[in-house]
Amino acid sequence: MVYATAVLLGLVCLCIGLSIVLCSVTAALLALVCLCFYFLYKQWRACHDYWKKQGVPFVPGDFLLGYIGWGSIKQPLQEVESSWYNKYGRIYGRYEGINPVLCVGELNILRRIFIKDFLSFPNRRDMKFGDPVMDNTLFVLEDEPWKRVRNVVTPAFTTSKLKKMMVLLQTCCDNLVENLTKSSQASESIDCQEIFGGFVINTIGRCAFGMSINSMKDPNNAFIQKSKKLFNENLSWRTRLTLLCPILMKIFRMKLLNPETTGFYRNIIIQVLEERKNTSLIFDDFLQVLLDAEESNNNGEDAICEKGSCQTKVNTSVKAQKKGLSYDELVSQCVTFFIAGFDATTSLLSHLVYRLATNQQFQENVFNEMNASLANHDGSVSYAVLQDMKYLDAGINECLRMCPAMVRSERRAANDYVMEDENRKKTIHVKKGTIISIPVYGIHHDPEWYPEPEEFRPERFFDQKPPPMAHLPFGEGQRICVGMRFVHMQVKLCLAKILMKFQILPAPTTPQTLNFIEKRNILTVEKVEVLLKERSSS
Repeated sequence: MVYATAVLLGLVCLCIGLSIVLCSVTAALLALVCLCFYFLYKQWRACHDYWKKQGVPFVPGDFLLGYIGWGSIKQPLQEVESSWYNKYGRIYGRYEGINPVLCVGELNILRRIFIKDFLSFPNRRDMKFGDPVMDNTLFVLEDEPWKRVRNVVTPAFTTSKLKKMMVLLQTCCDNLVENLTKSSQASESIDCQEIFGGFVINTIGRCAFGMSINSMKDPNNAFIQKSKKLFNENLSWRTRLTLLCPILMKIFRMKLLNPETTGFYRNIIIQVLEERKNTSLIFDDFLQVLLDAEESNNNGEDAICEKGSCQTKVNTSVKAQKKGLSYDELVSQCVTFFIAGFDATTSLLSHLVYRLATNQQFQENVFNEMNASLANHDGSVSYAVLQDMKYLDAGINECLRMCPAMVRSERRAANDYVMEDENRKKTIHVKKGTIISIPVYGIHHDPEWYPEPEEFRPERFFDQKPPPMAHLPFGEGQRICVGMRFVHMQVKLCLAKILMKFQILPAPTTPQTLNFIEKRNILTVEKVEVLLKERSSS
């Protein structure tokens, strides 16, 4: 009994001793956390005088949340950016934590940032996460690696390469029209996002991944299912927060794509490469251009081009030779082609079809222009015909103005830089590493450059052109979107094929006013439904 009591007392004393130690540790940790918060707060207060001391208007913010605020998390990004632009002007500051960010919408300064002083702003923010696929995209790469990879990718979008890829696009467009004919004959309205989403998957699957797929006839294809799942995912509140404040993506090491998704596309490309090693045929698609970089394939032989395919007979096997692109770099560019193109192109096509349906004069002008161009050529939709369709170009540019894919663009100062704000007669000192945020949506809706900016007016880009740097849907300067010409060709070919066969009409469900929604940091149009009426053959 005495022994048991002694043991019990010993255990009680041990528990009391451990509690005291644990309480001391907890108290010490709590004190350390409070001390860290105190120093962070002091540093935050000191840093948040940065723009005030320079006389730059800035978005006020609170400790921890900074300029974001819970209201901004719920509010669409384009509305947040637009409200700042309208309230603070074309040059204003904000903070990401303790880091100052300068927002620049002055066109003369943007010209220096994008072009004249490009070497002072050559890169975007550092967004590397240790993902071998995403870290090797042109959007993320910097300095010499970026130059090397861009020099490999650029030849894919020359006029000669675009003409060859147009052969691949023709089949995708014909498949689309065949599917639309069924809806038209049944007097069914079409869901533009659904129809054009499938079309874009088909075209990019062919041109970027070398795959012949048809989402209309084979909806259960693994590539189609994986791609639709990827682009139908909704943003979590955490992702919304990081889109408002991208520095948080770095802190939390968040990934834009999960490893399973990148692994899926990587395996597809590796499979295609292995298949091409066993053939003497080289395909005229984006993937092949990457393989052929820095090596001439002109052996004096003609291309064998048939409807839906374009091949060239050569004597050497397919392999990445002189350019030195790794598999990860190669996969990265194809994945970039896909991710950058899907939402943006689907939205642009849906937006254009909405404008054609609700503005019959615009549709008639485009249709008449197309017929005139067809009459000047051989009657079929060729690259030359598309080049002649200037009014459709104007409509595309106006849609891109109203709903740019990227609400804002960014550059990072490579060195200390003195920025002259000539309009306000001020000098702004920008420290090395400072993020320069370009409010693209705000610039595109500035009434000084575009009177009544909420109105759809293609003539803005037909009768006259906006001032330089006032239209930035693809960026500007050396880091301008390398696939810009492909997007224009893809969209124009698709619409030309549709307009040859159908008149586009509003459906009962077509919205009176088109709203824009944010999807994975890409600005897109809301759901659009229209009706198609087959044109008479006369």
